[in-house]
Amino acid sequence: MANVRELVLNILMEYERDGVRKPSLLKDSLNKYDYLETRDKAFMKRVVDGCIERQIQIDYILDTFSKTPTAKMQSFIRNLLRMSVYQILFMDQVPDSAACNEAVKLAGKHKFQGLKGFVNGVLRNIARNRDKIAYPDKNIDGGSEYLSTLYSMPKWICNMWIDVYGFERTEGMLGFFLEPRPTTVRLSSSALKRLYGKDGDSDDKLFADYIEKLSAAGVVVKRSAILPYALELEKTDNIRFLPGFDEGAFFAQDVSSMLVTEIAGVEPASVVVDVCAAPGGKSLHAAERAGTVLSRDVSERKCELIRENAERMGLGNVKVELHDAKIHDRNMENKADVIFLDLPCSGLGIIGRKNDIKYNASKKGLMELASLQWEIIKTVWDYVKPGGTLMYSTCTVNRQENEEMVGRICSELPFEMVDFSEKLPKALKEGAFGQELDKSAKNGYIQLIPGAFGTDGFFIAKLKRV
Repeated sequence: MANVRELVLNILMEYERDGVRKPSLLKDSLNKYDYLETRDKAFMKRVVDGCIERQIQIDYILDTFSKTPTAKMQSFIRNLLRMSVYQILFMDQVPDSAACNEAVKLAGKHKFQGLKGFVNGVLRNIARNRDKIAYPDKNIDGGSEYLSTLYSMPKWICNMWIDVYGFERTEGMLGFFLEPRPTTVRLSSSALKRLYGKDGDSDDKLFADYIEKLSAAGVVVKRSAILPYALELEKTDNIRFLPGFDEGAFFAQDVSSMLVTEIAGVEPASVVVDVCAAPGGKSLHAAERAGTVLSRDVSERKCELIRENAERMGLGNVKVELHDAKIHDRNMENKADVIFLDLPCSGLGIIGRKNDIKYNASKKGLMELASLQWEIIKTVWDYVKPGGTLMYSTCTVNRQENEEMVGRICSELPFEMVDFSEKLPKALKEGAFGQELDKSAKNGYIQLIPGAFGTDGFFIAKLKRV
């Protein structure tokens, strides 16, 4: 019988050994130990994700209670303490005694007999004094040290956002990243009509009937307040096993990403080109409304995934091609009514879903990404017909990649911003944040702040070729 805590420890040590975090490592490990009970796999995922997500905070706490700083501990002991502290502080269903005792046993099993007392003492001291942990003063250094420690976010990112959005809004963003997130899916009305519909059924009836099927399967379903065809799902281990998945009833996609096609105004005769398409959500969404969609990516593996999903969803108007967006294609000049530029970005808006991003990002990396984005933009801009639409989007919150990049497009290429406030869903126009979004939409762009409307952080701009 596998020791689940030992498996968690091995995964954490492998993450640390690699230096650069591999998002697929946990998934690969869960597949490897697929024979484990669902409860054990859920425990593994929770602890591994939690230790990575809260590493800065956990290390701060360990450094407060240990005479040996975490940076000077042996890797085995450091990760053993991290996973045990996470259980003590953030998992109410795990008794403190169990977390401490199992850690001591693992230390002994792996020939750290001499450190069993150290491990036991540090963990029990933290468990006894959890309510007395003193975090940095939020009034010092603009609050960045406080935010960095409490929300486990690199300090330079905290400073960048505080400078732009202020302390309170930044804290709201960081808090949102640590909240459990539902799985968001986009319903396909055409697939639902094909599968379950009767003549005369409205989209709303199709959606309501399908929600009943999901609820009957034990899924907790909440309809999005922003878009009628978006659902938030909870209590689903694997969406592939839900009714209608194989027949294309839905596609996993955040509401923020769905807004790109919604704002673009894709029409039945439109030719849409998606130059960096993977994982394909926007391409497939556009295909529900457009005449033709050309979906391109530089990775054959990702192209194959888009093909599989297009076939699953019954979308025969999607053509998938392997192509490097940095290489100009003369045959595509002046062909697109709408072009989607969802370019490689720092991903700072989706840290809540991919917690390794914050540790891999750097100031230098942001500059390099902005350079890559401009290289692609210069290569593909003339695929848009005169009078056509360029939809620029990223899943990040960084002005250099967003507002500044769009400004550069308009100053150096034949494009102008387009007012799309009339296409902004009503729910995004309500409250203080909504008034702000509505105003920026009139100027041709919106920056969705993580959590402000329950969505990822996302930037969307609409431009017209003139």
